[in-house]
Amino acid sequence: MDSGITFMKRIGLLVCQIFEEELLDIIESYPEIDKLIIYDNDASKEFQNIVIKNIPHNKYKIARELCSVKFLKREDNLELLLYILPLALHVDPKLIKKEVASAAKELEKHVDYLVLFFGLCGNSLGDVEALMKENRIDVPVLILKDRDGEIVDDCVCALMGSRKKYIETLNEQPATWFMTYGWAKYWKELSCETIGSFDIDRMKLVYDRAGYKRTVALELNFGEKEIYHKRCEEFEQIFNLPVCYREGHTNILKDAIGKAIDEVSND
Repeated sequence: MDSGITFMKRIGLLVCQIFEEELLDIIESYPEIDKLIIYDNDASKEFQNIVIKNIPHNKYKIARELCSVKFLKREDNLELLLYILPLALHVDPKLIKKEVASAAKELEKHVDYLVLFFGLCGNSLGDVEALMKENRIDVPVLILKDRDGEIVDDCVCALMGSRKKYIETLNEQPATWFMTYGWAKYWKELSCETIGSFDIDRMKLVYDRAGYKRTVALELNFGEKEIYHKRCEEFEQIFNLPVCYREGHTNILKDAIGKAIDEVSND
């Protein structure tokens, strides 16, 4: 990778909150990123806490607004501007399309390149590339694809590494519920969005009627695994869905950032 950046460049990263546990590992994989800028909204609060604990103060800043280009002046050779969207958008296809498009329009004013950590989102988001064209996003846009060039179905597919592996796992047992760091952390909150309140009995009924038979939890080589396992075990006990662990990784996410860095470096 050519890191000889001679002009101030900025990459925008639009990402679902479900990936917040993976973000730190991904960002730390690219030391050529001089500054991380986090747009301050409700969805980014937890990741701000993660960054404060793990990244030197001079390597990040919090942007309270994105409305003014003058307010968000470029200061370093390579900056990553992060915009996190709430995971609850998954439950409303119209809203997720609207919010992704709106956030992309906000980001494009401030960046040279835009990376979207989104796939089809279970077809809630649909054709992301077409969505960007419809909304006349002028900067280059990169979305999550596997190495076969297939758009990933969702966050689980992205962390499994390919649509092929994702489909193979479902073919083993179609009635599979998947777990990632983000899902293990927020499944209760997302269930509240789905059924209107945190009601274990109602949630059990929903999962039972859906016919789930097992949980496949993706295991990554970083993060607080003991906490993750505890959350997965709690889920298993509540819903009687035996957990089996499979290897996961962030290669697709890292490759997307790496490609964006290469593109702006050679622009």
